[in-house]
Amino acid sequence: MKESINKASAPKAENEGVYHLQLKPGDVPPYVILPGAPERTVKIAKNWDDVKEVASYREYKTVTGKYKGMDMACTSTGIGGPSSEICLHELNTLGVHTCIRVGTTGCIVPQFDLGDLIIPVACVRKDGTSATYVEPEFPAFANTYVVMALMEACERLGFRYGLGLDYTVGSFYIGQGRPLNEDGSGYWPSFAEKIIPDLQTAGVTNIEMETSGQYVVGYLHEMRMGAILSVISNRVLDRWGDNGGEEKACLAAAEAMKILKEWDETGEVKLSVKKNRICTKA
Repeated sequence: MKESINKASAPKAENEGVYHLQLKPGDVPPYVILPGAPERTVKIAKNWDDVKEVASYREYKTVTGKYKGMDMACTSTGIGGPSSEICLHELNTLGVHTCIRVGTTGCIVPQFDLGDLIIPVACVRKDGTSATYVEPEFPAFANTYVVMALMEACERLGFRYGLGLDYTVGSFYIGQGRPLNEDGSGYWPSFAEKIIPDLQTAGVTNIEMETSGQYVVGYLHEMRMGAILSVISNRVLDRWGDNGGEEKACLAAAEAMKILKEWDETGEVKLSVKKNRICTKA
């Protein structure tokens, strides 16, 4: 006898759009940039024309506009994997096929410093969310064409960048080797002391909290995924600072989307000579 399974239907927003993003079909084009912070949508759209805030609910703010004549949008995802999963699923429901995450990260290798840009090619999956989708051996990796478009964008704009092997973890403190208290008192498990040196030994370049979950969830939704991250923390030298990196990452993501659409329309991939790339272990 066939077993009956109770499947929850997708809820709808009051405007009949997708529940969390509050967006309806046609509200966004198929190319969407994904910042984490809602306020970063404004920074991204600073480079656009005809800017319009389409929706804002909880951590999800969506802005549309034109970059060099191309329609694009950005939707904030909030912090961590669960809110990113919701965002990607609902965008996919609306017909979005290409996303680029714009975020910040801490580097753990000397090749990068404050303000540099890292394009994660692949990630170590400690985000938590992707483990609910597929077994842990399944890789988290960026779409090759999105990576190439981001590299080309950085070349055209003259930004310092490099490819990275990213560690995505669903924790900001213990999970990233940070004590709960500045004086080192309180809970401090033995493994936390070894997180950074173990990752460095494995050739991991940076740590953040969203990318691996987005790569896996996006891939399983048949979406093209990529990310560009600005270094705001140098764990080798123990210092913080933006140094203009966030603004560069925002502009590079928009330029990469324009490049991807050009490639999609012409069927040709055109790359410049690589001259700015930082040497990394990735």
